Order: sequence, then C-alpha cells, then structure tokens
Amino acid sequence: MRSMQRVTGFLVGAIVSGVFLLGTASLSVAAEKGKGHEAHKHFKGEVIEKAGALAIKTEEGTTYQLSENEARRQGREFKAGDKVEVSVNENNAIVDVHLQGEKAEHKFVTGKLIHVGRMKKEIKLQTAEGEQSFPLLLQETKTKDLPEGTEVTVELNEAGTVIDLHKGKHVGQKKQ
Repeated sequence: MRSMQRVTGFLVGAIVSGVFLLGTASLSVAAEKGKGHEAHKHFKGEVIEKAGALAIKTEEGTTYQLSENEARRQGREFKAGDKVEVSVNENNAIVDVHLQGEKAEHKFVTGKLIHVGRMKKEIKLQTAEGEQSFPLLLQETKTKDLPEGTEVTVELNEAGTVIDLHKGKHVGQKKQ
C-alpha cells in the first residue's frame, strides 16, 4: 500500500513537471517563430579544416560544415584561419557567413507567391515591381506546403539568394 502511494506521488510529480517544462518550451518556440529574421542565431567563429573540408568552429566549440561550393557561388572564398561571423537558421543550417568586420547588407522583398521551383531551386514572386525570381539557398527554406498566392517576404543576401522566407509582410532590418 505504501509503495503504491509512492508510485502515485512520483507519477503526479513527473506529470506536473512535464506539463510545466513542455509549456515553457512551447512558449519559447512560439516566441522564436514570431521573431522572423531575429530567430537566426549569430555568432563568431574560425574557419578550420576538418576531414579534408572546411568547417566553422564557434567560440563555444561547436562545429558547422561550410559549403565551399555555395560560398564560391556567392563570390566568397574562405581558408583555414579566417575569422568569420555566421548566421544559422532555426534548423541550425548556415544561411550566411562573412569575414569578421564585413557589413552584411540584406534586402527584404514582399510579394505573392507564384511558383517554387522543385528542379531549379528558385522562388517566383509577384511584387509591386512585377514578377521577380530569386534563387533559393536551401530548397527547405520554408517553401513546403505554401500555396500559390500566399503573401511572403524573402530575405536576400548580398548575392540576391533567398536565405529565409516569412509568411506575410515582414519589416526587415538591415543586419549589422
């Protein structure tokens, strides 16, 4: 009988703790989703060579793989030892890398979604200036399940590549 009371007490405590933890976690996720562009994490790191490829090691010791091909397409070249500033999205994928001290000049474009290319990674919008197409850095850039006609705002890096996408109008700020 006494062990039954202990088990019941333990279960009640575990359930209350779980509900509290899950509640605060979902509030945190909701707050991040509402921030849009601010949901990106920004940090400093150093380019290192790891297993024959380039990677970025943060000041905390976390390592992120650096796509040399994508960097080249955006007109950037990195080498081991470079000090960089990095932005990752909510999936921890690198969306932007600059040498420390370089200014990031991102642009935000709002329009109605016309088309998302599956074979050719691009997105086409109907904007105030007419139809405009932009290449996508990642096909997964929140394009899944977006119906045509949805108003979206894309964040473009200096090369004109979409690094993030938000439903609706988004008042972007220039990233410093």
